[in-house]
Amino acid sequence: MEEKKRGLRCRICTGCGLCPGVTASSGQTAGMHVLGPEAGAALFDERRPLHGGGRRLAAADIGTTTIAMLLYGEDGAVEDRYLTVNPQTVYGADVLSRIQAAEDPVKAADLKGMALKVLRQGLLRFKARLAPGEELCLVYAANTTMTYFLQGIDVWELGHAPFFASHPKPADMEIEGVPCFGFPCFSAFVGGDILAGVLACRMAEQEGLTLLVDLGTNGEMVLGNSRRRIACATAAGPAFEGGPNRGVWGADMISILAALKREGCMDATGLLAEEFFEKGVRVGNVRVTQEAVRAVQLAKAAAAAGIEVLLEKYGVRAEQVGRVILAGGFGYYLKPSDAAEIGLLPPALAKKAVTGGNTALGGCLAAGRAVFAGGRESLEAGLEQTVEGTEIVNLANEPAFSKKYLEFINF
Repeated sequence: MEEKKRGLRCRICTGCGLCPGVTASSGQTAGMHVLGPEAGAALFDERRPLHGGGRRLAAADIGTTTIAMLLYGEDGAVEDRYLTVNPQTVYGADVLSRIQAAEDPVKAADLKGMALKVLRQGLLRFKARLAPGEELCLVYAANTTMTYFLQGIDVWELGHAPFFASHPKPADMEIEGVPCFGFPCFSAFVGGDILAGVLACRMAEQEGLTLLVDLGTNGEMVLGNSRRRIACATAAGPAFEGGPNRGVWGADMISILAALKREGCMDATGLLAEEFFEKGVRVGNVRVTQEAVRAVQLAKAAAAAGIEVLLEKYGVRAEQVGRVILAGGFGYYLKPSDAAEIGLLPPALAKKAVTGGNTALGGCLAAGRAVFAGGRESLEAGLEQTVEGTEIVNLANEPAFSKKYLEFINF
């Protein structure tokens, strides 16, 4: 979508790897090894036919900030895409703002209608590409709040203690005549998009430890293997998606702050040098303000503390983790060495970081393959087993989290 380009990147980045300068053959971007060139390719999974038997697969990642949809061909390649900003942002950039807005029944209905409208538009676009006799089906993944909105379920319980999700498994639905399958959610704050990511990276099938990190408007992390998994969520707000420096990609902001620290323009406490404190410092065509630094500082401290809590509760050191998968558009362009420079990732984990692209869409593709192969029941059973075998940690109830949060405030 050329009209959405800004420089070499799309205004809406899903980590698809199709921007200029990122190729499958180069295998590198921003100093990081790239696992696959397309968002829809399940991690470590070669492209192969879908064998839909006259059915075509569409996948959707319904995020808080963006909604990304892909249409796959019979050969498993991406044939078309539909990307847009989530129109629900008019009610707030974060899920809690929208949960509060949804206390008004009129606004709640509007929030549902907005999500459905985007999916309808994407599906109508995809249906126009179908050959005569072909049918379309959709697999979608979303965080818990987006799932509730789409299903028309009251979100009140997601925004009030004890923050319990009593409807973790979305019901099958139909949009524009297209049957839709949605991923179940882990908890109120760890959603189906993360379960899709776990499926995409095959965490529940492997012996080695994997840390899946998805940092966006919300920050979710899962650590584990086939025997045990533990997950948590942190509130990042818009800090990793521009924040006060709206329009600056989060990964770029991390690199900018790392450079400011190295050059002595910002100290370890996040304070800009005196000459830059009032008006900020210009780096290229970006003016970084003190407000923007503080926003990233708070978000990265929460994410780093969350990772440390997971490691401690699992009883392992960072060196024992076999791979770190950074999901989404943020992870796609994040330079691990810069993440380590500002304390977002421990150095031992940064060395093992790989980009996963859009793991939510990758999980949708994997699920679609299972459905097309006649394995709907085994897929659902496997997902249920993964959910049941994953411990959810509420960081607000973890005394260690507050302590570690303060430890990681500094850069």
